[in-house]
Amino acid sequence: MKQKYKALVKQYSRALDLFGPSVEIHFDMHMDSAEEYAKYIPEGETLLDVGSGGGLPGIPIALARPDVQVVLCEIRQRRASFLNIARSQLGLANVRVFAGDVRKFKEPVSWVTAQAVGDLDVLIKLIQHTVTEQWHLLSRRPKEWSAPKRLGPYSIQEERHSLDEDADLVVLHLTRV
Repeated sequence: MKQKYKALVKQYSRALDLFGPSVEIHFDMHMDSAEEYAKYIPEGETLLDVGSGGGLPGIPIALARPDVQVVLCEIRQRRASFLNIARSQLGLANVRVFAGDVRKFKEPVSWVTAQAVGDLDVLIKLIQHTVTEQWHLLSRRPKEWSAPKRLGPYSIQEERHSLDEDADLVVLHLTRV
């Protein structure tokens, strides 16, 4: 299925502006990183992938973890259309596409991914209405990046796992205080 997803990305990427040039060049690395994310999500959880774009990391997570429900949230209609094509072509029964602004997503979630949404404080403002009192953010971050201990109404604990020479998988555990 990974190869089928990769073929879909190759087929549609340029026409639908799915990814920037860097992601296209290093697509396999990003796929591998996304599969690492899947290891840290508990069984049966729902994951909200904010700003899904062409489906990274949400689709590889869904492929690796059929027990996890993945909501791909994408505001750009052409990218959301691609996500629906990929969901259908890959037979991903555990994936839904929310084609709209994340601020209108109303279901409570405790697991979130967000790759290119902006700074942590911006992300928190966008999703604070939908996350539970205690929630978790999975994100690829540069080795030198570190999370604040507190941001807005949340205390933050940081867990790091090496992905490659440049970046770590950062799992932030946020608790409303």
